[in-house]
Amino acid sequence: MARNIGMAPDAQVWRAVVTKTFSDGVTETVYEGPYDKAAKARGRVTFWRNWMTDRHGGTAKGHIERAKPVWEKAPDPAPRRTPVKETAPAPAAPTGPVDRTVLRMVSLAIDNRDVTHGRHVADLLTKHGHCEEAEAVTAELRARNGHLSARQALTFLEQRGSGAR
Repeated sequence: MARNIGMAPDAQVWRAVVTKTFSDGVTETVYEGPYDKAAKARGRVTFWRNWMTDRHGGTAKGHIERAKPVWEKAPDPAPRRTPVKETAPAPAAPTGPVDRTVLRMVSLAIDNRDVTHGRHVADLLTKHGHCEEAEAVTAELRARNGHLSARQALTFLEQRGSGAR
């Protein structure tokens, strides 16, 4: 529990030290505080004396202690390490025009919602034997850290080569 204790340079804090003896002979010492006034710490000792007598058939004895805290600056936390990003490989360079049938096949697959991601486009191209285009889409996918939609892949293929073979 947070406490708001005024901490003037010459401030004192108090705590209650209570030794509880249960009816079966077990002894336990607890420390409660800090408190800004001695009366609050004494009140905790009184509370435990009454509680142990009334509820558990045991006894409690206690005293209070006083301290003058000494404050010092805490060390600054270590700076956070930022991960070093590796540079992405350059996208595949255009090697020639893309076959219009490839563009048409990808466009139809997008319209039918058969493909939604660049990885799906690359898989579709590989499945139909267009490995060069699939590798180019995969390289672009890596360059964009996996952020390539199917429509972006189609645009990439269209920009890669605008003529027909």
